[in-house]
Amino acid sequence: MKSNRNILRLTIGASLLSSLPIHVSAHGWSEFPKARQTICHDQGGLWSGSPPNAACANAKELSGQYQFVQRHEYSKNVIDYRNANEVRRLIPNGTLCYANDKHKSGIGAPHPAWARTEINTGTFEYVFHATVAHNPSFWEFYLTKPNADLSKRLAWDDLELIQTEGNITADSDKKYRINVTIPSDRSGNAILFVRWQRIDDGGEGFYNCSDITITNGGATTSSNEHAPKPDLNRIASFIPDGFKAPEAGDTVKYDILDKDGQVARSFDISVNSTNINAWDRLLAAEINGWHDTNQKGSIFIGDWHDEMQHYMFFQNDSSLNFFNAKDNQTSGRMTVSRSNNDSSPSLTGQLYELSKSDNVVNAGDKMVIVMNEATTLSQNQGTPVRIENNGSSSIIINTDSITQNETLIFSATSPQSNSDKIFTFEVISSEATLQQTVTSSDAWNSSTTYLGGEVVTYANQSWQAQWWVQGGEDPKSTYDGNIWGAWRPAD
Repeated sequence: MKSNRNILRLTIGASLLSSLPIHVSAHGWSEFPKARQTICHDQGGLWSGSPPNAACANAKELSGQYQFVQRHEYSKNVIDYRNANEVRRLIPNGTLCYANDKHKSGIGAPHPAWARTEINTGTFEYVFHATVAHNPSFWEFYLTKPNADLSKRLAWDDLELIQTEGNITADSDKKYRINVTIPSDRSGNAILFVRWQRIDDGGEGFYNCSDITITNGGATTSSNEHAPKPDLNRIASFIPDGFKAPEAGDTVKYDILDKDGQVARSFDISVNSTNINAWDRLLAAEINGWHDTNQKGSIFIGDWHDEMQHYMFFQNDSSLNFFNAKDNQTSGRMTVSRSNNDSSPSLTGQLYELSKSDNVVNAGDKMVIVMNEATTLSQNQGTPVRIENNGSSSIIINTDSITQNETLIFSATSPQSNSDKIFTFEVISSEATLQQTVTSSDAWNSSTTYLGGEVVTYANQSWQAQWWVQGGEDPKSTYDGNIWGAWRPAD
């Protein structure tokens, strides 16, 4: 299997080629109040060490990182989705918070440390962050009953339906916003259980659990004493007055300046036809993401949202976005390098980050990372591999030395533009796969890793894996639930 090697190029606007799995079922999560899996995802500690929240750490111990990476896909296909008994049969008691996907079962584990969002009785704005919007669809909002035992896994009889909504259109930012009313006689800890059901032949529905504390609407002052508060200084507008919008071919650079006016770090983005209307949002996301990961959110591009009680970037109105920093002597500076059609394009140092959840290659494959300028690559995690052409703008990572399934992490730095990026991808070893498949013959085994194209037998039928897959439902159930899923009939 090692003789079949692919060379993968990563360039601006390019996608990973066919040797990587294609995930099409990415749909979203409860953003306010936050779903359990999103709280764990956002707090970090998933890939090394332990999540800071004890409930998230317990969930990781029970079912690993997959449940956090796949926070957008807490779903179940129920063909007869308007039949409540059928929904309960396929998502039985104890599995509601993870839609009966055993690889996410840790999210359903009760724990006193689950982070809770305070919500007053009365009406609040529920927000669902959709990575893919689905219409037509309908919504159901459930609240645990006053006598529900929250020390146990959630059961259907613990819930009461408090509200339903029909087809709702997502906003331009792919977020569904729905006014939901909490009954006035409720107080204390509870779980808000939300079902978002697509109206289609597949019957795909999404299920999210959000832990909340219900407070009386008249006690707003006391409840807000513990609510999150802005902790950054608003310094200046993100996009300065008089700034001329960039054109395709331009490069926008944003410098973080220390108290002495020296450049502490730089970020930039090459503007092209695909991002010309979103360059500011993408640049801000890079700045915010780096500071959240490396400096505990010391800088944020955007502004505080009083109702949502957190900082956010206002996509539809750039005038609402500011440079915010904990150190009020820190500042930001935006400049643009105009394209020059009469000369070679300038090198920018924009480095491109691989997604942790989607990038999987076979051991022996080569990853080619194409940069905008000479770059030095160093390995942070995993079995040491050979790096070729290091220090150039086209660096090759050779995975010949990998003999087990593992995650590789690399740091790329550019001294010219004082910029860096992290590259992460999964490597699947053919040797590890062969070791697992020797004893299982051709029969499907839930503990075996299968690569795209491999054929197994199950229920007296041959099935072909469409991409890298391990565990989950058997091939027949997978296909019955979604004909475009990981397994399809081989004949």
